[in-house]
Amino acid sequence: MKYVLYVLLLAVVVVAVAGLWHLYRVSFVNKREMAQYAGKSAEVKKDLGKVLVVYYSLTGHTKEIADKIQTMTNADIFGLETAEPFPTGAKLHLTVKNQLKTKKYPALKQLPDLTGYDVVFVGAPVWWYTAATPVLSFLERADFQGAKVAFFSTQGSNRGTFLPDVTSLTKNAEILPDASFNNMGKEYDAAVNAKIADWINGL
Repeated sequence: MKYVLYVLLLAVVVVAVAGLWHLYRVSFVNKREMAQYAGKSAEVKKDLGKVLVVYYSLTGHTKEIADKIQTMTNADIFGLETAEPFPTGAKLHLTVKNQLKTKKYPALKQLPDLTGYDVVFVGAPVWWYTAATPVLSFLERADFQGAKVAFFSTQGSNRGTFLPDVTSLTKNAEILPDASFNNMGKEYDAAVNAKIADWINGL
């Protein structure tokens, strides 16, 4: 009995240490990346023409990035909504995993009108190392009508196969360079703004 308790305690300690190491590593990577944007301008100088930002956000982080892009490019913006709300807690993870496994993505309340846009930004959080299923659902149905498309992701640390997954579903579009944004604290807001501006100016 004592041996079993010892093994269980050791397992808990190993998991805890691994979790702390992951958090430390992510924090280090974020600090190193954002350092290169410290003090840089967040001004967008490039004229992209008529711009639309399409995004899905469950927790609000992707919306924050989408709002920043909208402001910097004077774009229209469209937040995707599912026809039925996602469950919470463990059921959410099981639901998403099943959607990805079966490739039966959730129905959406409405699709944006993509007519007449020169550039469309499409943003999604990363779920199970790919794009959130509402965005995959949108891409299955969307015809970009020759527009240029720039993807952006938000994630804890690893975006997995986000980019090949979204580009493989994109129809009638020229794919522009993408960007990714780790979840990080408000102390990095200025650097994040500079990163977004640097990305847009390079498109």
